[in-house]
Amino acid sequence: MNHMLYSVKSFHFLTNILINYDHGIIPACIKKIESDLGINDLQLGLLSSSVYAGIIIGSIKGAGFYEKYKTKQILTLCLLFYILSLSLFLLTKNIMLLYFSRFLTGLFQVCFINLIGIFSNLFSCVD
Repeated sequence: MNHMLYSVKSFHFLTNILINYDHGIIPACIKKIESDLGINDLQLGLLSSSVYAGIIIGSIKGAGFYEKYKTKQILTLCLLFYILSLSLFLLTKNIMLLYFSRFLTGLFQVCFINLIGIFSNLFSCVD
C-alpha cells in the first residue's frame, strides 16, 4: 500500500473513531451531563438534537463544497473545526454555547459521515 493511500485510510479511520466516540459517549452519560450542567429535560433534549440539526443543514449545503474546493482542504478544515467544536462543549457551561457547539459538531461531521465514502471511492485517483 503506498504512503498516500495509507495516510488517507488512517485519516478516515481516526476521524470515524472520533465521530463514533462522540455519538456514543453523549447517550451513555446523558443523566450525568444533565446534572452537571443543571439543565432540565427540555434543554437536554435540545442539546441532544442540536447535533442532528447540524448534520441535516450540513448535508443540504455540503455537497456543493466538493465541486468548488479541493477535498483535502475541506476534510482538513472540517476536522480542525470539529475538534474546536468538541473543545467548546468541554470548556463552557453556557447553554447557548453548548447548543451552538453541538450544532457545529454535527455540521462538521457531514464531510465524514455522509460524503467522504462517496467521494473517496469515486474520485480516489483525482487530486
